[in-house]
Amino acid sequence: MAGPERPVEMRRCPRCGHPTRADRMVKGYGKECAAQLGLTGRSVDVGHEGPDLLDLLHSPGDEATAAGAEPADECDGADRPADAPATSDNVF
Repeated sequence: MAGPERPVEMRRCPRCGHPTRADRMVKGYGKECAAQLGLTGRSVDVGHEGPDLLDLLHSPGDEATAAGAEPADECDGADRPADAPATSDNVF
């Protein structure tokens, strides 16, 4: 004969503060927060639409560069005076 079911303890998620059933917590976090922190094997749908930041990155072979960035073949340091070799004109 089974007795009345005991109430399950409720604890607060340390990340969001929502009360969560203690038996459904994952490593001390609520299920949604645990998924967002990567503690579970599945991901949470955050409702993101459009390109990711990774989609906006250019691969190393792309000719297009971000505004103000030097192309890959012009990064020799000659335009940086602190990196220039010491000469008699600039030695103290």
